[in-house]
Amino acid sequence: MVSLKPFLDSNETQLLPALMDCYQRLLVVTGQCNSDLCGPSAGDLAATLRLLEQSISSQSRATEIVLAQETAERQLKAWHDRTEEYLRQKATEMKDLMVLVATTAQSVGDRDQKHNTNLKGLTERLKTIAGLEDVTRLRASLMSSVEEMSKTVEQMARDSEQTMRALEGELSKYRNRLEHSEQAALVDSLTGLANRKRLETDMNLRIRRGQQFVLLMVDLNAFKWINDTYGHLAGDQILRQFAAELKQVCHQSDLVGRWGGDEFLVLINGQMEQAESARKRIEQWAWGAYPIKVEKGAPSIKVQVTAAIGIGLWQPGMSPAELLQSADTAMYRQKARAKSV
Repeated sequence: MVSLKPFLDSNETQLLPALMDCYQRLLVVTGQCNSDLCGPSAGDLAATLRLLEQSISSQSRATEIVLAQETAERQLKAWHDRTEEYLRQKATEMKDLMVLVATTAQSVGDRDQKHNTNLKGLTERLKTIAGLEDVTRLRASLMSSVEEMSKTVEQMARDSEQTMRALEGELSKYRNRLEHSEQAALVDSLTGLANRKRLETDMNLRIRRGQQFVLLMVDLNAFKWINDTYGHLAGDQILRQFAAELKQVCHQSDLVGRWGGDEFLVLINGQMEQAESARKRIEQWAWGAYPIKVEKGAPSIKVQVTAAIGIGLWQPGMSPAELLQSADTAMYRQKARAKSV
């Protein structure tokens, strides 16, 4: 990543606002492009880079800019490592499938070669039998050959059945691995909730069907303060616990997921009435004091957690982006009201 320090030390202060704007845009676009390129390994890259973009401005101190740059580099390196591992796993799965196909083909070939040899031997004996003049020997040899041919055909059928059973078993195992891999690609690794890809897919599906639904955008309050005060590992503890509580208070028919960072989405079938009911349950049961472990061996610390909740009602003709913007606007209005109190 290009270092900004030489520019920050420059006296050409008129360049700083434009330069900072370009740098901020670069952070956001980098996160989004990497997420689009390989979503299953992206994790929170886009959300983290967006938070970095929001944390700096042309008024930021040089140390803050350099710290943001170092954080971005760490996040991109972690994304690179995750993507490399993800692609390695996919390559291994493809190699396993190719080996399965090759092994099956070889097994069938070996089986057919053995039966071809047997049948060739029978053919040669039948030719010999055709030259016999003794009727008794002719009949005995013919009966023996017919019996041997019958056994060979039966063995071919049994071998084919065994081969098919073995192939079906191997394909079933591979299919299960593939399904597990596909499911894992739709789950947020930190919280176990649906991830961004799953949420986007579900929203698009509901919209294509014309299915009436509402979207709750839940954004934790003061989460940056928790990370800055107690560290990111403590922040992860909060996210996991809050996610579990959020899932618990929602209905089974609701899709609960992590959109990124400290933002969660809940997709609910119905109208505003159902959304308001869900918001009340979240405020009543998911808000509260959450224990976190800051130091090994030290007692837990309780941190008060609340959230701003914005509701977006899907209406025919609305795109996913418009629905998200509606919920996002409502959520930030609630944050603003809470700060003014």
